[in-house]
Amino acid sequence: MLNRTIYDSIALEARHIRTLETILELLTWDQETVMPKAANDHRANQKALLAGIIHDKKSAPQYFEQLEQLHASVEGDSDEAIVIKRLHRDITKARLLPTPFVQALSRATSEAFDAWHTAKQQNRWTLFMPHLERLVALMRQKAEYLGYAHHPLDALIDEHEPEATTEEISILFSSLKTKLRLLLDAVRRSPLYGRQRMDFPSTHDEQMKASREVATFIGFDWDRGRIDTSEHPFSVGIHPTDSRITIRRSSNDLLDQVMSALHETGHGMYEMGLDRQHFGTPLAEAASLSIHESQSRLWETVIGHSRPFAHHLYSILSGSLKERLPHTSVQELYDDLNSVNCSLIRTQADEVTYPFHVILRFEIEKELLDGRLAVKDIPERWNTAMKEALGITPSTDTEGCLQDVHWSLGSFGYFPTYTLGSLYAVCFFQAMGNSLPNRDELLAKGDFAPIHEWLKEHVWRHGRRFSSRELVTRALGRLPTEDDYIGYLRSKYVG
Repeated sequence: MLNRTIYDSIALEARHIRTLETILELLTWDQETVMPKAANDHRANQKALLAGIIHDKKSAPQYFEQLEQLHASVEGDSDEAIVIKRLHRDITKARLLPTPFVQALSRATSEAFDAWHTAKQQNRWTLFMPHLERLVALMRQKAEYLGYAHHPLDALIDEHEPEATTEEISILFSSLKTKLRLLLDAVRRSPLYGRQRMDFPSTHDEQMKASREVATFIGFDWDRGRIDTSEHPFSVGIHPTDSRITIRRSSNDLLDQVMSALHETGHGMYEMGLDRQHFGTPLAEAASLSIHESQSRLWETVIGHSRPFAHHLYSILSGSLKERLPHTSVQELYDDLNSVNCSLIRTQADEVTYPFHVILRFEIEKELLDGRLAVKDIPERWNTAMKEALGITPSTDTEGCLQDVHWSLGSFGYFPTYTLGSLYAVCFFQAMGNSLPNRDELLAKGDFAPIHEWLKEHVWRHGRRFSSRELVTRALGRLPTEDDYIGYLRSKYVG
């Protein structure tokens, strides 16, 4: 029988820890959006101190002893049982990391982010290189602390996609890459292949206005969220009542910015949809980063690039820009959204070639972590791989290996969740159609309330009750495979 007194004590401490983590996330949000550049050193000290405090609370002997006591006796799948099982796993792993290491990693990522930002702006890889070398060393050390079965990247992937392994993802990506190459050959005969998107120059105010209108249209609640700008688009969920999203600070292409806003809005609505009554426990946390990415990719590409949505987007943009809209018809806008081009930039890549960008980053991380690749050789490795995969070569490191923020944040093992998320987004959309026979009619009318309700019922409300694969399988009625994604693309682009 559950000891309610001990459980309530554990749940309260978990909420305190999560509250501190959200304060740390706010410091990061501030650093990436509005913080003065000169404050970076002080911010690194602030974050390192707070990271240490949080880690000490997670590692406290009494907290773990209480968890151990309940974990040994808990059974079934009640809310309390799920909370104890997930917390026990989290805290067991956290206790493997020494507090000084956690603080050193926090400080290193703050410094690396500032260096990456400058290096990207100035196209100077050498400014970021020593910081990345330090982070790779720390990531290897972290993997050793956490332990792994076969490859050091296993330990880091597990933080973003629990239970997934480097070998499992390598097998999936190898199969996906082979099938995508064959599909891309077929797509090259499509009129959408090689189509040059129309220039869509715009002011910052126009971008923010259009992004807000599109986010509002699909259901983002501005009483519980806000939008700002940053070097790299991102979202952060502080609480179901506090969701922050950003678009790029330096882009002048309105359509690119609107698609970024759709992507981040998908993340934000997932955070808003978590059960606030369980805040601080695993039942109010995302199932995994791949499920999080499934929500962003669902709204950005599966829905956002669909023909019904193109009608709505055309109407919104026509109202905002009037005669300045470069597209003369919905069809032109739809063709622009779905043009297939071998792009240098991951976040601007089409649905067919997008996984190649993710696979490249995953392969580089594997080689960095096991010592086959030195940090100094990343630009050459990157450029060679881009040429092999897509037939293009970056002319600068800014549009090559410096384009993503993730490594500066220590987010190794994160990239696979983008492709897994794209796959799961397709599966959720298919499952949604099975449950809502009028799904396409709802999209055509712009009635997203039933879609929100479906997502709440099948994804958002469960938190971490189920693993990623369990969550998708429950919705779809069978296990997902890469053929779900390939079939979706083939139907859309080849027919």
